Amino acid sequence: MDSDADLLPVVATDRIQAEANGYSFLLSENIWELDNNVSINVAQVAAHLSEPSRRGFLNALAFYASKLSASHTRNVALYLKDLLISTNVSEINEVALINYRASLSPSSEYYLGTIRGFLRRWSRLGYPGISQEVIRLLDGWKLKGNRKGDAVRRLDPIHGPLTDLELQAFNEGVVRAYEKDIISLSELAMCLVVSNTGRRPLQVSHLRVADVLCGKNNKGEPFYLMNIPRGKQRTGFRNSFKPFAITEELWTILIAHARSSLKQVEVLLGFELQDEDAQQVPLFPDNSALRSVATLHEYRQLLQTDKLHITSAEVTDILQFVADAADIRSERTGGVLHLNARRFRYTIATRAAREGFGELVIAELLDHQDTQNAGVYIKNVPEHVKRLDEAVGFQLTPYAQAFAGVLVDSEKDAKRGDDLTSRIRTDDGYGIGTCGEHGFCNGNVPIPCYTCMHFQPWLDGPHEDVYKGLLSERERLIEVTGDLQVASALDRVIRAVQEVIHQCQLRYQELNRKGALVDGR
Repeated sequence: MDSDADLLPVVATDRIQAEANGYSFLLSENIWELDNNVSINVAQVAAHLSEPSRRGFLNALAFYASKLSASHTRNVALYLKDLLISTNVSEINEVALINYRASLSPSSEYYLGTIRGFLRRWSRLGYPGISQEVIRLLDGWKLKGNRKGDAVRRLDPIHGPLTDLELQAFNEGVVRAYEKDIISLSELAMCLVVSNTGRRPLQVSHLRVADVLCGKNNKGEPFYLMNIPRGKQRTGFRNSFKPFAITEELWTILIAHARSSLKQVEVLLGFELQDEDAQQVPLFPDNSALRSVATLHEYRQLLQTDKLHITSAEVTDILQFVADAADIRSERTGGVLHLNARRFRYTIATRAAREGFGELVIAELLDHQDTQNAGVYIKNVPEHVKRLDEAVGFQLTPYAQAFAGVLVDSEKDAKRGDDLTSRIRTDDGYGIGTCGEHGFCNGNVPIPCYTCMHFQPWLDGPHEDVYKGLLSERERLIEVTGDLQVASALDRVIRAVQEVIHQCQLRYQELNRKGALVDGR
């Protein structure tokens, strides 16, 4: 409950502080900038209201902007605008509310629930425009809330959690895209942060160099953390954090990117930063904002806000851009993955539920304040991975492009084909392909090779034998462990071998048409 001091009316000439994030606005301004991601055109709403309702609306919304999140304040304005336009009224009364409710579908009735909370606060603040009859009407309604978890329950291939194969395809695809110089180090780091942590775009955009940490435990062993700003706890900009353990591999990428970002920021600023200022450099900076910074004092002032950070919308855009640029596909749809950060959140929670973790653990993983939204994952423990069977292996799903290399007709046609050390053999000693990479590889060949971009399988390699061996190993793991999830770790490489066999078949058909086959093949 707010104190009486919170209920004081706002004067039109007062500069109002947005919710603890360094932004402010005048009540008389047409557009209120609440943070780096949210601006509200309040004039578009106020234009539909007559006095004194217009004055009451602006004061009540200013209270929301100063106390609640920018995104929630924006939603209130959008829903209220929808009400006023759809009912064609200049003041909010019982008739307008009844007509508006009748126009809503069951899935959008939560709009009115959001409006109801705002109108109650508007009335309680004492601003003009909301009668007690309106409040009594709203208090008597039982409204449907926003449907949550529907995409998770349906395992929606566009909006729901990713399958294990899709997640693996994404993680492998972004690394491969970086190696091919298709995406930048910044884009690689951002994608892996989202896929590994499941954090919201706003949290990712608010990260700074100081948030990438390495320490040592009591045994002297290193551990790696990200100190992630909390997103929906209404504590203000970077005022509350939650540590999240990460792998050494991800930490190495983030540290490399942090150093790159620091150099880039210093070039844009035109002066060198000392350690304390350097640690506060955004991990994903807004270059255009930095170019306008003239002095160290101005830089330090802007650090109190999110103005030097990219927007959360850019995080979402980059995820989809990378999926498109790297041609990362879904085995369910056959098309490029449709991506946003929410899908990775769903995936992390779904995988945790599948491993037997309860609502408290899932809520902690998602950084929720309570467990009310974690239940959907427990009630809907999906089996994403279908059992592969040799008889129908090629017909299970569209190819997901798990094979990333290039098929060659023979060893002599491969890059480094004249280098015997590049030859890849099966456990039985039979050659199956060539490695085109000169660098060191600690992969347990030949199985990981089939999903590696440097692998050049030979047309006459014993790929069918590798495929049969993988299927047998999968069956053995299921029998020994009784855990389909353990056995499914082989599924992506099995699909990659399937693709190689399929490409070999197509190549044989092509050579046969050309009359180029010998030895009866």
